[in-house]
Amino acid sequence: MEVRPVQNIYVHPHALKHGLSEDEILYAWNNFVRSQFRKTPREDQCVRIGYGRHTSGAIQMVGIVKEFGTLIIHAMTPPQPRVLRELGIRGRRGDRL
Repeated sequence: MEVRPVQNIYVHPHALKHGLSEDEILYAWNNFVRSQFRKTPREDQCVRIGYGRHTSGAIQMVGIVKEFGTLIIHAMTPPQPRVLRELGIRGRRGDRL
């Protein structure tokens, strides 16, 4: 796993469309339980599952890592089953691993 230096984190307005606040998204991004970079051709995208301070469930987030920092482009709750499988949190039938 590649260790990257701490960078600036920005929340794109599109990430707010599911009703989460910028503070809640940033808190979940920094307090994640699972994180993984996607495979080619989206290897600059990092998918994370985290928990906010005020949100009762897990938050799914996608950030694009660039030279200037990370731009979070997507955040929603609850996480989609496809993303949970991508991160190895659930099996194909939805059972927990």
